[in-house]
Amino acid sequence: MELFLQMGHGMQALTQELIKYWGKGTCIISPVNMKQDKLEDYSKRIHALGGEVLFDPQMFYPKEGHIKLQEYDYWPQEGVSVTSENGNKSINREILRINNIINSSQIILPGIEMKEDQVKYNLDWISATTDYFREKTDKPLFATLCLYPETIRNSLFIEALVEAIKAIDVEGYYIVPHPSNNEYIVSDPSWVIGIMKLISCLKLANKTVVIGYSNHQGLIYSLAHVDAIASGTFMNTRSFVPGKFKSPKDDDVKQKSTWYYLPSAMSEYKAALLDIAKQRGYLEIFEPTGDFKNRYSEMLFGGAQPSSTNYNEPNSFRHYLYCLKTQCEMLTKKSYQETIDTYEFMLNTAENQIRALKKRGMSGQNRDFAPGIEANRIALFANNEDYGFKLNMEWDRL
Repeated sequence: MELFLQMGHGMQALTQELIKYWGKGTCIISPVNMKQDKLEDYSKRIHALGGEVLFDPQMFYPKEGHIKLQEYDYWPQEGVSVTSENGNKSINREILRINNIINSSQIILPGIEMKEDQVKYNLDWISATTDYFREKTDKPLFATLCLYPETIRNSLFIEALVEAIKAIDVEGYYIVPHPSNNEYIVSDPSWVIGIMKLISCLKLANKTVVIGYSNHQGLIYSLAHVDAIASGTFMNTRSFVPGKFKSPKDDDVKQKSTWYYLPSAMSEYKAALLDIAKQRGYLEIFEPTGDFKNRYSEMLFGGAQPSSTNYNEPNSFRHYLYCLKTQCEMLTKKSYQETIDTYEFMLNTAENQIRALKKRGMSGQNRDFAPGIEANRIALFANNEDYGFKLNMEWDRL
């Protein structure tokens, strides 16, 4: 399982830095955060560093797109239907032109946020779009599935959806899941089960699967042999936030607190809490060990008061993405059983560490992974019962 960088506000320099440091990597450009005339130059810089570039059209809401999305040439004019022949060709022509300009390795096709009553509309659009691109390019095609929470929770619908989309002539799917109750860490096991069912079925049908707008809760997708999760800096690149893509105003960037991700607890804590931990004599609990040690957070544990170091918001983002990439690599195993054993160990470790920190009054607030542990554990066993045998038998092929 790979980690792709889901680009958002202020991520251009950071993405270049991380790809240079890693020696490789894939970033998904966000048109809401980058002007069209900047695409070519930026993609050349990423390629020069050994990275790959994808372009997400972000057409989840084509009739009410963000003002910055509407500035792009492919965005439909008012009154133009995206499924009309002329509208669809116009959109696709410009998206293809952008992908050629940035020399993308694959093409992400557009797709709306899909409720159950919009399935035929969206699949007709995906099919027509696929036909257009098949005639114009040999690049692999990824169809977008932006799914409404209730759609994800409906197990029977997911099964029917998979049957409908398996036959579409695309190499893979770029899945953008709207989280249940708009939670950053989803506590709803039915939602996690639904996503796992979708990934498992698509992988068993020989499709590549990338899950966009993910955080560390998405590490469970490794149990379905997902190809990649995409994550970024601010929370709206780690969890799908509809308002980011349909706000009529450019005022959606807010000041954030500085956080510290503790990978062993799969939780984030306000960096200010580390001062208390030092004063109380248990700062070492928060110190990353082994492969999680990195230059972005090492200053916190050098002896000085954590708040007096240069651990700032950019270092917080770098630390998080470094640790998440490491966890993705840890869950890239040669067998299904190895993967499930490793993830179960990670869950149990996180549960014990969260419990120990809470006894000291330490909580990650809405970034605490405790609600996700139960949801993910239930989903782990449910997916194992439903697809474990097939995944185990076909792991080498997936």
